[in-house]
Amino acid sequence: MNLSPTELTSQLVERLPIRHSPGVSDALALAGAELARLGLDHDVRPYGDAQQITATHAFSAAGPHVIVNAHIDIEPFLHDNAAQAPREPGRVYGPGASDMLGGIAATIAVLRGLSARDGLTGRITVQLVVGAHQGGAGTTDLLAGLLAGQVTGQGLPAPDLAVIPEPTGGHVCTAAYGLARYQLQSTGDAGTMAMATDRTNAATHAATALLALNAADQELRRLYPTRQQFRYVLPGLLHAGHDAAEPAASAVVEFAVALPPLLPHEVALDVVRRHLSDRFEAGGLPLPSWESGTPRFPATDLGHRAFAEVLRNVNPALGWCQYPCPSDARAFQDAGVPVVLYGPGELSRTRRPGEYVETGELEEFAATLGSALAHWLTTTEARR
Repeated sequence: MNLSPTELTSQLVERLPIRHSPGVSDALALAGAELARLGLDHDVRPYGDAQQITATHAFSAAGPHVIVNAHIDIEPFLHDNAAQAPREPGRVYGPGASDMLGGIAATIAVLRGLSARDGLTGRITVQLVVGAHQGGAGTTDLLAGLLAGQVTGQGLPAPDLAVIPEPTGGHVCTAAYGLARYQLQSTGDAGTMAMATDRTNAATHAATALLALNAADQELRRLYPTRQQFRYVLPGLLHAGHDAAEPAASAVVEFAVALPPLLPHEVALDVVRRHLSDRFEAGGLPLPSWESGTPRFPATDLGHRAFAEVLRNVNPALGWCQYPCPSDARAFQDAGVPVVLYGPGELSRTRRPGEYVETGELEEFAATLGSALAHWLTTTEARR
């Protein structure tokens, strides 16, 4: 019996596919069984300590080739021992429900509907990958194999379009933010509390850096305002000292910079440097040293505007957005394949207790994507 998007999402969540855990293989096996039930030509390939699936349905030899790419592994989540809030009906709760197990389940429902239709051309390939949060290496590996097959004249034709069902909250995204990490290091002088000064206490340097980074973020958000008012600069980690009664001999502040394509990285870093310089100079403190961290993801803006318009014509309630996180769109951009990010759920619900996706969101996504792909695979004018 075919599982509905809600049922499949629930069962995928139960597998708890946290990256590098046995749950990833369990979830892949479940999704793979659903794809096999559709009669798709699918290939399971090992990747690292897990596997990845490529499944294709060919409607005809000629015509467009669309890839739907989704990561099946989820990030470790925060445990919450407090009493859970009441669970509302019409939702699937659990880690990964919104990002992006619901998107996978609804995509399989889309394929089920399209595979039963006549008159479509081209082919659709589903890629279920791992490692999206570690640089998109899983997707890059699958694309490398796809491109190698084209060089030898074997395998699938080059894709014209990729769709990634990230949780976009009722929006269609043709661009995604990039991400870079940095580390500021300060040195103080160990000694007794009685002899400590701001200059000798590296923890004071770290606090000064926090103020500077927050001021830089506020300036960037004034200069480049967004509807959601997401942060551009986030100091997320601070390490300083080992005893509250002694000046810290060293301190480290780690921060991330997440930027849309229209905000150049160097422009943002210039603002950060200026605020650091002003704050440290005003406090009579030496500037901290810088180091770049990893991973680092470029912003992506190779969006497929034509297909995004088809989605919005099918569902006029959809808005435009720039996806505020890195995604596997970067791997497709590197391969020259234009991308649209559109999926059920909300990014704000992810990686926290009580993550959920609504049944209505799954149904709306499946209906919208199914209609848009049917139009795309039958109407030449739509692809121009």
